[in-house]
Amino acid sequence: MRKIIILAGNGELPYLIVKSLIKRKIDYSMITFEKNAVSSKLRNIHSKEINFGRIVTEIKNLKKNNFNELIMVGGLSRPHITDIKPDINSIKIVPSFIKKIIEGGDNNLLTFAIKKINEMGIKVLQVNDILPDCFLKKGIHTQVSPSSECVKNIKKARMILDTISKFDIGQSIIIQNGSIVGIETVQGTDSLIKQSKKFVNENNHSVLVKLCKKNQDLRVDLPTIGMKTMLNCNQSNIGGIAFSSGKTIFINKSDILKYCNKNKLFLLGI
Repeated sequence: MRKIIILAGNGELPYLIVKSLIKRKIDYSMITFEKNAVSSKLRNIHSKEINFGRIVTEIKNLKKNNFNELIMVGGLSRPHITDIKPDINSIKIVPSFIKKIIEGGDNNLLTFAIKKINEMGIKVLQVNDILPDCFLKKGIHTQVSPSSECVKNIKKARMILDTISKFDIGQSIIIQNGSIVGIETVQGTDSLIKQSKKFVNENNHSVLVKLCKKNQDLRVDLPTIGMKTMLNCNQSNIGGIAFSSGKTIFINKSDILKYCNKNKLFLLGI
């Protein structure tokens, strides 16, 4: 019988994971973290909130109870160094963990976490192991197609994202008429869209390009698109989104597709 540990951050994705596991009658144990808000939908679902410094102990205890798989989902706020209170099991890895925090970059820290979890004999899963229906394949998925100018913009944005991915900056760019309107950093995609609104001209072939980083570990931090992102794009005169096919999570995919068709936005998997 499968038994899966969920390390849950914010957003709706942890809730969707729990729903899927319950439906499939897979046993799970959910861990959340202090000072990291989670979705209100998890309010009535059992979880254990811990300090980052207890994570090794919690995983070891669950492994003793035959939990041997783990999935990391939802956004996690980087812990402040002073907030990490390691117990006896975590004290050995804390110096390395703090070093990764100081070095910066999400990939850097998450790759370190996966490595340590694997060393404990726990398999780290990809989201599509649990929620395969949250992904879209290569091609156009909407009634509206990107213009030829949009396609040129997408190609340019992709080259830029591939080039800067080694710096572990962000996953998204807004581009129009060959000019970069904004690049995602720590503010996140939705803030990027809102901040870019005053620079985006209606009917100017603007597009949001949201892609996996090159050589990204697909078990964590996949690009995620929800209805909020679509609403923000529509309100900011962005004509559509190009995304990494088969590697981008769509929260409530059917609702997103209906909204795109109703509001003449395109979705292009590349």
